[in-house]
Amino acid sequence: MKSALQLSIIITVFSILFSSCASTSKSTVEKDQAAKEFKNSTEKGSVYLYRTGRAVGAAAQTQIKINGQDAGGTGPGTFFKWDLTPGTYAFSCNTSESSAAVEVDVKAGELYYIRQDNRLGLNDGRVTLKVVDDKKGQKEIQDCKLLVSTYQE
Repeated sequence: MKSALQLSIIITVFSILFSSCASTSKSTVEKDQAAKEFKNSTEKGSVYLYRTGRAVGAAAQTQIKINGQDAGGTGPGTFFKWDLTPGTYAFSCNTSESSAAVEVDVKAGELYYIRQDNRLGLNDGRVTLKVVDDKKGQKEIQDCKLLVSTYQE
């Protein structure tokens, strides 16, 4: 009886998780490929924020904010690319259990990479944001799909 109840609870939890799978608007294949060329703009800096395709914590969509403004939600194996006017930008996201933020001082002609990780914690999802180097960012983004952002400068 006890194991049947446990099995029922596990099935219910997974049903909830997978019924609320991340729903994101993916960009066109052409824009995805162009973003993965990692070209610099002379007037703006480019920020890539990506989430790898991990299975753990993958079901939940995580909303991203830039300077407090909604930018869209990430799902597993997705990324955003923003071409931003030079200045300081705060990137943030949160779950019911944790929040994460990172500040980037964007300079013209520079590329920046922020890796987002979502993991299941003791009670719920935990999220992190971390600036990574060009080599790691570019390599990991190759397996991700470009999303359409709602952020407006």
